[in-house]
Amino acid sequence: MELRQDEVTTRAVPATGWSAIGGLVLALVVASVTAWEVQMRRLGLRAGDLDDGASHWTVERRKIAAGKHDGVVIHGSSRILFDTDLDVWEELTGRRPIQLALPGTNPRFLLRGFAQDADFSGLVIVGVTPAVFFTDFTTAFPEYLELNTLWLEESPSRRFGHQVGLLLSRRLAFLDDQYRLGTLVDQLDIPDRPGVRRPHMRVWKLSESFDDRQYFLWPRLQTDARLREHAKAVWRLNFGRPVDASRFPAIIDSVREDVEKIRSRGGDVVFVRAPSDGDLYERELSVVPRAATWDPLLERTGSFGIHFEDHADMRGLDVVEMSHLSRESATRFTRAYVAVLVQRYPWLDRRAAAGS
Repeated sequence: MELRQDEVTTRAVPATGWSAIGGLVLALVVASVTAWEVQMRRLGLRAGDLDDGASHWTVERRKIAAGKHDGVVIHGSSRILFDTDLDVWEELTGRRPIQLALPGTNPRFLLRGFAQDADFSGLVIVGVTPAVFFTDFTTAFPEYLELNTLWLEESPSRRFGHQVGLLLSRRLAFLDDQYRLGTLVDQLDIPDRPGVRRPHMRVWKLSESFDDRQYFLWPRLQTDARLREHAKAVWRLNFGRPVDASRFPAIIDSVREDVEKIRSRGGDVVFVRAPSDGDLYERELSVVPRAATWDPLLERTGSFGIHFEDHADMRGLDVVEMSHLSRESATRFTRAYVAVLVQRYPWLDRRAAAGS
C-alpha cells in the first residue's frame, strides 16, 4: 500500500546548541591531548623524536639513487645504527654517510640488494652483530623484507602520510610508537601464573631517532633499572637461540660474492664490530667465536675490518644494556672508528683533500 506524505509520522528535532556542544567536545579533546602530552614528556619522551620505520629507510635509500650522498653508506643491525654519530662523521671527514642500518635485522639481505645496484660505487660500511650476521635469521620486522623494492615502488599516499607523520612528530612527543596505549599494555607489571610464560618478549623503547635516521640510545635506560633489565632479558632470550656453526662457511661465501660485485664497480666494503658486554658478550665468544666468524670473513672477502677488541679507545665504553652504547660513548666510538677508517682510506677526509 502506498502511503501519502501526510500519513507518514514526522519527528520534530528540537533546537540544540550545536556550537556549545562542539566547543565542549573541542575543549575535552584539547585537555586530554595536553594531559597525555605532559605525561609523556614527564616520562622522558620529547618532540622531535621521529620514530623509524620502512618509510624512513626508503627516504634515505632514494638519496643514493638521486646522487644526494657523500659516497659512504652504513648497513648493519642496531649496534652500528645506535653507535654511530653522523655529526661526528661529518665533522671528521666532511662527509655525511647515508644511514641504512636496521634494528632487529640481519644486514646480509640488504647487502645483496646493494650489490645488485649498479649505480653506487662508494664505500659500504657493514656493522657485524655476530649472533645475527652469521645466522640465517633475517629480521624481526616482516615489513623490512620488502625494502629492496619498496624504495622504488612506494606509493604517493604512503610518502605523503610519512611526511605528515614527521610534521606532527616534530611537535608532539606522545606520538612515539613505543608509548601508544596498546603498546603500554606490554609494560604492565602483571606476574605470570606459576608454570606459565609469556609467549613473546618484545623489547620496549630503546632509542631516539632524528633526521637522517640518526639514532641514539634513549637516555632513560641509563637511569631506569626496570627498562634496562627488561632489555637485557630480551637479549638473553633472543641471543640464546641455537647457532648452526656449520653454516658459517656458506654465509661467508655469500657475503664474498656481494663484496666482489661492489668492488667490480669501484666500490669497497668495510666491516665494523661494535662493542657488546656482560653475559651477552660471553655468549658471543662461545657460540660465534671470532676465529670461526670474524677472522674468516675478513680473510675470505679480502676486506678491511675494525673490531673493538683491537683498539684501546674502543674498549671500556658504556654498553648500557649489554648491546648498545650510551650517546656519549657512541660519540667516542664513532671518533675512534672513523679515525681508523681515514688512516686506511685517506680519500674519506674531504677536508684534507680540499686543503692540499
